Amino acid sequence: MVHLQTALHVQVDDSEYAMELYSEVLDLSDDDSARYVAALNRGVLAMRGDEPDLSFAAESLRLAGRYATTQGQRRDAMFNLGHALNRGVDASGQFMMDPEQIGKMIGQLRAVERAFLSASRADPEHQKSKRNVERIRNQIKQLEDLKEQIEQQQQEQQQQQGEDGEQGGESQSMSDQLQDLADQQREQAQESESASQSPQQNQQQRAEQQEELSDQTQQANEELDQQQGDEQTQQDLQDAMEAQQQAQEAIERGDNETAAEKQQEAADALERAAQRMRESEQEQESDQQQGEQPGQPSEQVGEDGEPIDELAQQLLDKERDERERRQVYRATGRPVQVKEDW
Repeated sequence: MVHLQTALHVQVDDSEYAMELYSEVLDLSDDDSARYVAALNRGVLAMRGDEPDLSFAAESLRLAGRYATTQGQRRDAMFNLGHALNRGVDASGQFMMDPEQIGKMIGQLRAVERAFLSASRADPEHQKSKRNVERIRNQIKQLEDLKEQIEQQQQEQQQQQGEDGEQGGESQSMSDQLQDLADQQREQAQESESASQSPQQNQQQRAEQQEELSDQTQQANEELDQQQGDEQTQQDLQDAMEAQQQAQEAIERGDNETAAEKQQEAADALERAAQRMRESEQEQESDQQQGEQPGQPSEQVGEDGEPIDELAQQLLDKERDERERRQVYRATGRPVQVKEDW
């Protein structure tokens, strides 16, 4: 506690020394209240100055959220985390007009959204958190529209150049993407189960990995929504994203057992979505193959109702003409001009 009091006293005049003292409190103290104050203040200090360390700030503020003993403390930790993550968003993608860079920026903003949303859930009356959630969501929507517009323009250009077929052959199918996500999510669940034996084991790394999987699932859901995919597949992805959000919050709290359970639920939902997409892709491929089969010659039907080929039809026509000529000859005694056989 002496270290904490000293740090609080000197942080205005000597922030580097205060940061060292806060780190010592986190390493030595077993009091969650003291560790919360140390982590929160260390995170806020890391955001200040001419060269802020935003990554370190975010790490400290996540710790503060874990050590929070009240909903108010968790609100403050998550609210400051949202600001730290927001300042770290790389805005260059918006100006480079590169869909990949814009997609990366959208992923960063979704992490900001989750932080402010956690603050809002901790304190539903906190209006600043709610306003920030809406503000970030509006930014994400604008970037999604821009990304879609650029991708559509690029697709049209590729189609004009005759490259649309090559592009489709090179890209990974949606079912394979979802299956990969399911496999990765299941691996994360196994790591959380192992971490239950050692709560401190790779917590920060697991939180970041889970956050990345959540972003990838969100992107897959957006792609499926643009393709107007099957409603049940979209519901599976919604279930997966909800379980991933709960897993993320459990990891930040240090509740590895709950995190593993929710990660398994997310993996199961992703696997269901992958299976449905695989069946849909196979059905589309089968329909396409049937549509590409060459047409068969139409069959004619004889007097007895049985199909006949073209040569047989010609012979029958010839025989009928000759029969008609014989009938005319018998009736009139005059020969009838013979038609050319072929």
